[in-house]
Amino acid sequence: MRLLLDCSLSLINRTGAHYIAEDLVSAFGGKGTVRRWRLLRRDLPTGIARKICGRLMLQEITRLGTSDRFLWPEPKTNRLTRLFLDPLYVSRSRLESSDVVLCHDIGPLTHPQLYDSGTVTAYQKAYTKVAEVRPGVVFVSNTSRLAFENRFGTEFRFLRAIPLYVRNGSVTGHTDPIPGIQRPFFLTVGALETRKNQRVAIEAFERYGFAKRGVSYILCGARGAGAEEIETMAARTPAVKVLGYVSDAQLRWLYQEASAFVLPSLLEGFGMPALEAGLRGLIPVVSRDSALTEAVNGAAIPVDPNSISEIGEAMESVLALDEGKRNALRNGLMAHAQGATRERFLTEWNDLISTELQ
Repeated sequence: MRLLLDCSLSLINRTGAHYIAEDLVSAFGGKGTVRRWRLLRRDLPTGIARKICGRLMLQEITRLGTSDRFLWPEPKTNRLTRLFLDPLYVSRSRLESSDVVLCHDIGPLTHPQLYDSGTVTAYQKAYTKVAEVRPGVVFVSNTSRLAFENRFGTEFRFLRAIPLYVRNGSVTGHTDPIPGIQRPFFLTVGALETRKNQRVAIEAFERYGFAKRGVSYILCGARGAGAEEIETMAARTPAVKVLGYVSDAQLRWLYQEASAFVLPSLLEGFGMPALEAGLRGLIPVVSRDSALTEAVNGAAIPVDPNSISEIGEAMESVLALDEGKRNALRNGLMAHAQGATRERFLTEWNDLISTELQ
C-alpha cells in the first residue's frame, strides 16, 4: 500500500493548520508521495510561485467543485491510501473509503455567517463528498469530532481525535522585545478575523476601563476575513495595539511578559495559542465549552463569547487572582501543556499511518 499525502492547503494557508501539515510532511513524506495541488513534490513552492499556484487552485475548486473532470494527479498503483490534510481538497481528487481525512473543524457548515459565501459553498460540497464515501476521519480535538458526529453521524470507517501540540518555535529560543509595549497587558494571539471575536474582546476591554488603570491590550496575528474592522476598532480604542504577524522570537517575548491570555473565539478547531500560552503559565480567558477549554484541559476562566460583561469581568478576575489560585491554575496549565508534545502527536499519527499502510 502506498501513501499519497495531500498537502495542498499549504499553498494558501499560513495558520496553525499549515504548520501541522508541514510537520506531517516532514515526518511521513518519505513513506510515499506528497501532492500540492497538481504538483507531486515534497518541497513547498515559495514566493510568487506559491501565490500563483494557490490562486489557480482555488479558482479550479470554485469552478469545478467535486466534478470528476480533470482530477488531480496521483501515483499509478493498484493500492493507494490518500491522506488529506484538510477536507476541502477531496473535491478535486479521487476519494475512497480506505482513505483518511484530517478535519480541523466544520465551521463553514455550523457557522456560515463567519465565512464568505464561496468558502461555505466549497466546503459544503467537500463535506457532502466525505459523507457519501465515509472514509476514516481524524480530528484535532474531541470538540470537532462531536460537532462532526452531530452533523453526519458515526457510520464512518473510523472517527478519531489526535490532539495538537505546542510548537517548539513558540516557546524555545531567544526572545525579541517589541518596542513600545510595557507591562501589564492582556494578549490575544490568533488571526485577525471575525470568528476570533477580537472586536467583542476590545469592547469589553474599553467598557471595563482597563486603559485608565494603566493596562493595555495587545493583539497579534495574520490578517484574515474581518481584519479591517478589527484594526479600525483597535485604532480608536485607547491602549489597544494590533501588531499583525509577529516572529516566533517576538511571540515568545509576548507570552513571557503578558499578564493574561484572552481569546473568546466564536469557533475553534483546537486552540493552539491557548495551549502555547498555558505552557508559559499564562492564564487564559477563553470561550466556555469550546475547543479552547479542551486544549488547556479546563484550566482557564471560561466565558460566554457573546457576553461583553462576562469577558470584561473575567479579564478583571484574572488580574485580581490571589497567589494561591494563580499558582494552582499555572501549575495545571503547565503540566498539561508539557505533555502536549510534537513527539506524542507524531507517534499517534505514525501508529495510524502504519496500520493504514499494512
